[in-house]
Amino acid sequence: MRWYRAAVFCVMGILGVAETAQAADGGGCPPGQALKRDDSAKLFQDFATQLLVRKDARGAYETFAAADMVQRNPPFGATRDSTIAQWEKMTGMPGSRFVIETVAVDGDVGVVHFRGQLKAGEAGAVITQHDRLRCGKIVEEWAEFSAGAK
Repeated sequence: MRWYRAAVFCVMGILGVAETAQAADGGGCPPGQALKRDDSAKLFQDFATQLLVRKDARGAYETFAAADMVQRNPPFGATRDSTIAQWEKMTGMPGSRFVIETVAVDGDVGVVHFRGQLKAGEAGAVITQHDRLRCGKIVEEWAEFSAGAK
């Protein structure tokens, strides 16, 4: 049993060294694609502005999201393309409007808190959208919705 514990700790040590080395070299990103914290914050702010203020879903996701991005919100499908299609429907509605309240990045997760309304005069929602960033691209997205907000 001792040899088993020793092997586990050895593997954990090797993984820890590999993880430290990966973090030091930009998280395993190709040269030039690793981002500093300030760069990630700007990238995510630019993404949120393009998506919600300019209402350019296709441009936002094609610029800032990886081709194999995973969507975790069932109404948006599971892929970047299905996400673009859903956002284009929502932002294309004549009375839709979205107001960004906060944008923040903590580690590899960007969070945008915003209010959305699909039709003027109708109740909207408060949304907190989370996007996991890797190598300067969004690779995963999920959100919480609170319906009935004005």
